Amino acid sequence: MESMLNIEPWWRFAAALLIGALIGLEREFVQQRTEDQEFAGIRTFSLFALLGAVGAYVAKEHGIWPFVVAYIMLALLIWASYLGEIYRGHEEGITTEVVALIVPLLGAMVIWDNFELAAALGVITALILALKPTLHNLARRMSAVDLRATLEFALITAVVLPLLPNRNFGPFDVINPFQIWLLVILVSGIGFLGYILIKILGTEQGVGLTGILGGLVSSTATTVSFAGRSKENPGLSSILARGVLLASCIMFPRVMIEVGVVYAPLLNIISIPLVAMLIASLGGVYLLWRVRQEDEQESRERMEVSNPLRFSTALTFALAFVIVLIVVRAANEFFGYAGVYLASALTGVTDVDAITLSVSDLALSGQIELKVAAVAILLATLVNTTAKVVIAWMLGSVELRRTIVRIYGFVLLTGIVSGVIVLWTGF
Repeated sequence: MESMLNIEPWWRFAAALLIGALIGLEREFVQQRTEDQEFAGIRTFSLFALLGAVGAYVAKEHGIWPFVVAYIMLALLIWASYLGEIYRGHEEGITTEVVALIVPLLGAMVIWDNFELAAALGVITALILALKPTLHNLARRMSAVDLRATLEFALITAVVLPLLPNRNFGPFDVINPFQIWLLVILVSGIGFLGYILIKILGTEQGVGLTGILGGLVSSTATTVSFAGRSKENPGLSSILARGVLLASCIMFPRVMIEVGVVYAPLLNIISIPLVAMLIASLGGVYLLWRVRQEDEQESRERMEVSNPLRFSTALTFALAFVIVLIVVRAANEFFGYAGVYLASALTGVTDVDAITLSVSDLALSGQIELKVAAVAILLATLVNTTAKVVIAWMLGSVELRRTIVRIYGFVLLTGIVSGVIVLWTGF
């Protein structure tokens, strides 16, 4: 009975076959839709993976050379097939051939106790292949500035971060270059992701989508843009107000993500008020959707969104973060909790990321109390929401002002009441 239940190593060969079949399925799907005749489809890629698995299994008993010989023979076969296609005058890319060299290695990884990594790499490989039109379209739509920003993001992530020391020093011993730069990458990455999504999906998908994606880049900048457009096109005020609300909605989950990354226990206090404000904002979006204009075609105007990531931007945020970190720590040292709250309110006028990350980091190191950090974050969120109301009031049309004031008045009331209840009851 025990031998019947022993599925080792059969499940490994099956897993290798499935990984190869997944990649081969994508290749064969493309062939059927484009009528391109590649040298390999679902069956061939499945066998490629099985070849790698069998070679790796034999190598465990007889050394690595059987696997090496099998892999070299397969590489020569792929090379010969590629040369044959060129000789016949076919315009050939090399993507399928490269993938054919990867798949046997994935099959071998399953045998060599790296099943999770092999499965993940197999899915990623299939996804990259399937995203060919999207990636090519993205590359065509990139400008020189976009390319430079992308390379700079790679620079601040893969080059600068490993070089920074991971220790505390400076005033009040609160400056840790490695952790600060890691948070810079987090915030920059959120904005960069939003920008990439706008580039992929386009900004002509309506104000709602643009509001959501613009909120990832900068909800304040999106509010300024939509408020100004409402004055130029008063008939679109209701639709543009919905875009402003959607952009601002992104702030609440963004704050929770930042807190969760830095100091997860803080979420136990701030999550309820933030979720309550998010629900209230989404309720306002729903009400505006119910009364939206019948013709939204006019709202599908192209809104240019500049790339939010530059190396200078990252440096500026790092400097601002360090300043806020020191100010909050000094305020707590010399003025107590009131100083922290004042610093939170002042910085929250323009941005919530820096104060959120600063007080979360200070709470993590035990330099301020957990409840003080929670109040500071909620205060910054409320002040930032109020600032967006002021922007809409100053730049927007009469209807947009009225709409934003009513809905955000309810959102602010919800945040204040839920925050007081949570802090008072010690939930």
